[in-house]
Amino acid sequence: MPVMARAESGPASRGFALWRVVVWLLLLLAAFGCVQYFSHAQLLWAHRVNLSPADSAAMQRMLAWDIGYLVAALVLIVLCAGCILRQAWARAPLRVAAGVLVLWALVSGGMMVAQWPQFDRASAEALAQLGHDAALGEAVVHARRVFRITMALKGAAIPVLLWLAWRLGTPAVRMQFRHRR
Repeated sequence: MPVMARAESGPASRGFALWRVVVWLLLLLAAFGCVQYFSHAQLLWAHRVNLSPADSAAMQRMLAWDIGYLVAALVLIVLCAGCILRQAWARAPLRVAAGVLVLWALVSGGMMVAQWPQFDRASAEALAQLGHDAALGEAVVHARRVFRITMALKGAAIPVLLWLAWRLGTPAVRMQFRHRR
């Protein structure tokens, strides 16, 4: 009986490819986001019974955002897995998703930059009032650090995601993807 080998379309590039590393990182970050959004939604759902009607409406809005983010993260995981497996159906949608993530980083980062003066002033006032309480003061300092790190990561993600979207469209990378039979 002859041995059947599966013919791959395009050259089999088995060397190091930075775009694959970026896709893996994107997949891992999306998986981390899924865990965060799911656990936050569980926490909100657990506390839904003791809320006033106004608080209940706010909780429903937060739950809707959590579910929306969760679905988007799950879609991103599927697209990243498809690209890691070099499935042609995933390449173009991941390019679009990278573009959407760039727009989201620009919008949310811009909103954070616009809110920085208010956040800085409020955290400085809180530090002045909590000067004697070291634990709460440390929490405020931590919140300021997280705010700055988040802005920096959004700024760093923009060129990386733009590069990924461009790289997935190049002929050399496009040839590495398999089409369905």
